[in-house]
Amino acid sequence: MDGPHSFLMCVYNRDRALCHRLHVADAPSLDRCQPSCANIARTDRHADELVQRAPTLEKQAASEAVPGPLADRLTRRADHLRALATRHHTDGIHSQEPTA
Repeated sequence: MDGPHSFLMCVYNRDRALCHRLHVADAPSLDRCQPSCANIARTDRHADELVQRAPTLEKQAASEAVPGPLADRLTRRADHLRALATRHHTDGIHSQEPTA
């Protein structure tokens, strides 16, 4: 569940798909997924999983066995995951319960 695309869904629309800039296909290419693609969708659960993953990356980065450049990359990735979750919670579309 911890692959590169386990924290998102693709609501595939070929006209907006960045994974198909160079070739024609009728399905998303998740191995070529681009972080800025308009087809990316996240649920609240996905955003929560992003936040939960960040401390694990930071723990790995803090290990003395991890070289400095890799530690920096892991720390940046943890920050990026938190930023994605924050953006989801602030900019996302949220359903509202009807008021009486």
